[in-house]
Amino acid sequence: MSDPVEGGAEQPRLWQVTIALVATAAQHEELMDRLADVLCPDAEHEGPCPVPWGMHSVNGDSLSRRRREALLTEIKETNWNPDDGAGTGTGTSWRPA
Repeated sequence: MSDPVEGGAEQPRLWQVTIALVATAAQHEELMDRLADVLCPDAEHEGPCPVPWGMHSVNGDSLSRRRREALLTEIKETNWNPDDGAGTGTGTSWRPA
């Protein structure tokens, strides 16, 4: 893999950002709209976005049980509610309602 800095300026590269969430269908749609607004705050601009991007969403029901459990564990470990006892290594198993 080549060095991302050539001639003193960093060259753009492809990145993937993954966000797992537990939400209703309405909450999911609202969040997708908000993320699109963050990535392209001026939908009326001419030409391509200054930072090219693409976004897709996958319903967790289509994932393997192992992948679903891994994502739920990641959510639990990074964004848990200390009041429900579902923190890292303590309390009860966390499951969406």
